[in-house]
Amino acid sequence: MPDGRLDLSGQIVAVTGAGGFIGSALVRALLGRGAQVRALVGPPGQETFELPEGVIALRADIEDRALLSRLAGDAKVAIHLAGPPSVAASFDDPAECCRVHVGGTVAVLEACRLAGLRRFLYVSSAEVYGRTPPNPVSENHARRPRSPYGAAKAAAEQFVEAYARGGDIETFVLRPFSVYGPGLRRTSVVGAIVRQALWEEEIVLADLRPVRDYCFVDDVVEGIIRAAEAPPSAPRTFNLGSGAGTAVGALAARVLAVGGRMLPVREKPSHHRRALADIDYLVADPSLAARALGWTPAVSLEDGLCRTLRWMESHR
Repeated sequence: MPDGRLDLSGQIVAVTGAGGFIGSALVRALLGRGAQVRALVGPPGQETFELPEGVIALRADIEDRALLSRLAGDAKVAIHLAGPPSVAASFDDPAECCRVHVGGTVAVLEACRLAGLRRFLYVSSAEVYGRTPPNPVSENHARRPRSPYGAAKAAAEQFVEAYARGGDIETFVLRPFSVYGPGLRRTSVVGAIVRQALWEEEIVLADLRPVRDYCFVDDVVEGIIRAAEAPPSAPRTFNLGSGAGTAVGALAARVLAVGGRMLPVREKPSHHRRALADIDYLVADPSLAARALGWTPAVSLEDGLCRTLRWMESHR
């Protein structure tokens, strides 16, 4: 491209975690850009989303060196999303969370380095920030994770940055905030609200107060692709969020309004919650992505919730 951006059309793009919520949406979008996709969908036996025809789909553990070599071979770009996405579950098995997110990231990085791959994108998480002041957080905020999941993501980021500093590969780090949309986990906050709004007589949630930045999955995917296409002079770390915070209780009210139902919303504290790990406020400052990538979310919260409701209703 004349402005130094990378043209993905006709290029082989390797994607890990391609069978997941964000990964499967990313694969479809990459195909729409004319890219050829080689996908690591997940380990054998794991339930995953079906991928479109024409995608080379591979199954293996994230530390399988032979398969990762095959995945990265002659690819132009790698986008690494693999790993369990649940913060809560990371407390139950922190060692496995670390193995997949940290060890898996190092394994993918090394396979890409050995293959001479040009560009590596790591899809991290806003959880690396931990507790922040009650105002939008920028990319230069300190990483102070409060969960094994956040700590594993932060550690993986450090490995990505070390490979970049060593001159081995060109890297970008993307930090999505609260991603939702068709295909979301039903145990997520949005998933639980939508499910109850559709089929229950009340909405019961552990905590109505936390404020999060909800960003529609298609917008997040567009941000990832724009980073994959970015010129070499672009910044290397980007928040992917809307810049607007919504409390969980207010989110439930919006879902009910979109769905045309009137239900009581009540709080039932969970005995499994770890108070010191809770994050009350986490909202993105997305201005760097707007300036450097020309990326801003296109889907409003109401529209995104409507699409999510319709999807869940048709996938009961």
